Amino acid sequence: MKKHDITKIAKGVFWIHRPQLSVMAFLISIAGISLAGGFDLVLMLEVGLLFWFIQCIAHPINDYTDRESDKTGRPTAPIPARLLTLKQVKIIIGLDYIIATILILIMPLNLPVKVFAAIAVVHTYIFSAPHIRTNARGILASLTIASAVIVAFIGGWAAAVGWKYVPVLVILSLHIGSTHMTAKNVADIIDMHSDKKSGRVTLPMQIGIKKSFYVAAFFGTFAVFLFFLTGFFSRVNLLYWVAGTLGSIITFLCLFYFQKDFGKVTGRKYFEISTLPTFIFPIGIILGFI
Repeated sequence: MKKHDITKIAKGVFWIHRPQLSVMAFLISIAGISLAGGFDLVLMLEVGLLFWFIQCIAHPINDYTDRESDKTGRPTAPIPARLLTLKQVKIIIGLDYIIATILILIMPLNLPVKVFAAIAVVHTYIFSAPHIRTNARGILASLTIASAVIVAFIGGWAAAVGWKYVPVLVILSLHIGSTHMTAKNVADIIDMHSDKKSGRVTLPMQIGIKKSFYVAAFFGTFAVFLFFLTGFFSRVNLLYWVAGTLGSIITFLCLFYFQKDFGKVTGRKYFEISTLPTFIFPIGIILGFI
C-alpha cells in the first residue's frame, strides 16, 4: 500500500468518527460527575474518554447508512469524498464495537456506569442501523439523540455515586436532552432537501418546516428554563450563571435569525451555531457544581 493511501485512510478514519462532535459526550459525562459534587480527575478522564469513544462509534455506521444523502448534504464526508471504501467502513464499524465492549469490561469503573455505558453502545446501533433507522424517522430521531446524551450524563453521575438519585438529576437530564432536541430539529430543517433525495423521512417532511421550527424553539426555551431553574434550587457559583446566560443568548439568537433567514441562506452555519449551547451548558454545570 502506498504512503499516500495510508495517509488518506488515516484521515478518513479520523474524520468518520467526527471527534469534534463526540467532545459533547465527554463534557456531558463529566458534567454528571460534577453534579455529584466530586472532583476526581482520574475518574473524570476515564468516564469522559469512555463516553467520548462510545459517541464516536455512532458516526461511522451513520455515515455508512447516510452515504447517499451525504453526497448532497455533506460532500466532504469521508465516504462521498472517497477517503474510505464501503468495505473499509464496515471493518471500522466492527472494530469500534469490539473495542467499546472491551473497554467497558476492563476499565476500573463501578457496575452502574458500566451498565449505562453498555446502554449507550446499544443506543448508537439503534440510531444508525439500516433495519431500524431511527435516524430517518422524524421525531423518533430527535428523541433517540436526546436520550443518548442523557444516558451519558446519568452515566457520569453513576460513576461517582452509583445508583443514588436526587431530583436535580432529572431536571438537568431533561435540560441536556432538550438542548440536543433543539440542534437536531434545526439540522433536519437544513438537511431537508438532501434527505428527500435519499428517501429519509424526517420531521420537517412529516409536519412541515414551520411546525418543526416551533418544536426546536420549544425545546430551546425549555432547556434554558431548566438550566436556570436548577440554579435557583441548587448551590452554584457565578460561573454557572455566566455560562447559562451565554448559552441562552446563543440559543435565542440562533432561533430568531434562523427563522428569519431560512430559505435565503445556504450551508450548515445554523446547525453549527445551534450546537454551541450543547457544549456551553455542560461546561456551566461542570464549573457550577465543582
